[in-house]
Amino acid sequence: MTHESKDDLFLEKVIIFLIVLVGAILIYSRFQFAKLSSNIFFNAASFLLVLALIGLVVWLFLSKEKGEHALHHIEHVAKAERKPFTFFEKVSYSLVAAVAFMVFFSQIQISQVNALVSGTSSSISSFAKSVSTPLKLGSGKGGVVIGPQLNTDGRTTKLVEWPTISETPSPKETGNPTQDAIAAVVPTGTPFYILEGPGLERIRGATFDDPITSQKVWASLLGSRRFGTENAIQLTPEEEQRWNKLTGVFTCDFCCGGPNSVTTINRCGCAHSYAWQGMAKFFIKYYPEYTDEQILGEMTKWKGLWYPQGMIQDYLVYTGQQPADILTHGGSIGIRQQFLQSGSSAQQQTHASVTPLDQLPSMVGGC
Repeated sequence: MTHESKDDLFLEKVIIFLIVLVGAILIYSRFQFAKLSSNIFFNAASFLLVLALIGLVVWLFLSKEKGEHALHHIEHVAKAERKPFTFFEKVSYSLVAAVAFMVFFSQIQISQVNALVSGTSSSISSFAKSVSTPLKLGSGKGGVVIGPQLNTDGRTTKLVEWPTISETPSPKETGNPTQDAIAAVVPTGTPFYILEGPGLERIRGATFDDPITSQKVWASLLGSRRFGTENAIQLTPEEEQRWNKLTGVFTCDFCCGGPNSVTTINRCGCAHSYAWQGMAKFFIKYYPEYTDEQILGEMTKWKGLWYPQGMIQDYLVYTGQQPADILTHGGSIGIRQQFLQSGSSAQQQTHASVTPLDQLPSMVGGC
């Protein structure tokens, strides 16, 4: 046996060893995934495919004549005319491609298994969902929140994507829809306008992490017998006009009213409505450069802090994870009609846009 033939035989053994090793890794990966997958047919088919693939590759290498193609390739690579692939070569290359595909497919599932075990989303699934899902909660310095908007009938609402002032990062998906909704709806931390900027001395102590204290701080800006007048913000006539416009369309959905009749905050006497009215004053006075929609969006963000259950339900409905008929809060008949018209597809449901405020009534309902 020539030196080249011995080298070829050794190389073949190495290749067979690597194939067996990769096959063992694939089988182990399939076993780990099978423990979390309930699809028995899929698991059995995957195991059989891996075993059959390994067996075929090993059989092809053992059954071919020793040194059949190695010397031919080395001696004639430069001077002989290239011959068409033999049947053996075609089968070998096809099986190598199949092995590569199985490795890649197995790695995807390993990633999914790791995500399920650790409670986080895999990079692959996150990328796929970012491409397929139009809803983006993180957007530059601001963001987007889901919340009700008053319909033109003045009595019902629809769900829309509101732009916010403070940053609203996209939550990490855990695979638990309820936990993901909580992360998306209930804000945490302290927004920038409480830490620095104009007017911060009036809202010191407010934070997303302390709903009760924050409510009292924001309500003190309105000026009332209930929350005092010492910290009240005084508006100019032009600012007052803008404030009346915003408080006349922002809805207090979960406090009073019913599915057919929602109440706006300028007609509601709950502590939350006082806080929202004071909040509107603050942004109009100290951050007039923000649009009406951004101010209402930031107020909606605080609504998620003060009414988490109802806002989480709205979020689940908007993202297609719950039917709209679960909603019973103020104005929710309009939301049911909204999603009845748009169909059951979440892709259709996540395109609702904010209606210009000029088209909405200034005062509706009562409490």
